[in-house]
Amino acid sequence: MPPRLLVLAALLFAGFAARAEPAPPAAKLLGRIADNRYHAPADVYSVAVPVLQGDHATIIDNGEIVVFKDQVATLLTIAAFPMPPIARFDYETEGPREYLIQFFRDNVVRDYREAFPGSAIESARFLPDVFGGAVVAFTLLPGGSAFDPPDPVDPVDSAAPPPVAKRGHFVFVHDGRIYVIAVELAERVTEPDEYELTTAEEDRVLFDRLVTVTAALRFGADPTPAASAAPAETERPPVAVPAN
Repeated sequence: MPPRLLVLAALLFAGFAARAEPAPPAAKLLGRIADNRYHAPADVYSVAVPVLQGDHATIIDNGEIVVFKDQVATLLTIAAFPMPPIARFDYETEGPREYLIQFFRDNVVRDYREAFPGSAIESARFLPDVFGGAVVAFTLLPGGSAFDPPDPVDPVDSAAPPPVAKRGHFVFVHDGRIYVIAVELAERVTEPDEYELTTAEEDRVLFDRLVTVTAALRFGADPTPAASAAPAETERPPVAVPAN
């Protein structure tokens, strides 16, 4: 499957399918759950299962993508798929910064825009010391939340446009695979009346959640913790990501 379609499946699948009638946790997984960790097929990696709340919490996968979702606060998507030879060549010749920026813009963001018109990159940052180079990016998705806002008290509010969701993404290459980790800031949609975070505070919350997931990753059949490769916050300036 072309890389773009895999990213589309990973990131939009979480926005659409996770709203459908949820499957029982860990039902019909191609990976497996053991010791409270999700192990991807062929033991490519494992990750701690996040705390999921409510009766409709869901864990679903399709071999290269796993989605952890509840209706309260958690949407975590991890995509890990092999890079074809041409992609490996581009990555090695262009370098991680240029390759990952272009990959995120031309795959993830383009697919978001097709599904959720008006979607945009709010900011992005390149971390050169993490996994040999990684991109952390924040996107705004009008109508793209995997969560339902509370029912409006005033009937007039029912005609208001859907809320703008915000997701954080961590994109990197490891052992010949492209990883895309995405989390949504659920409270931006589910708690509109109490929500007061600034953009910088939103970025910090999402970044911390991405760090928690990344630090919990282990790679291989006899995995070792990847905490040493977890991103640390820096004062580096944001990466400029062209719109086209």
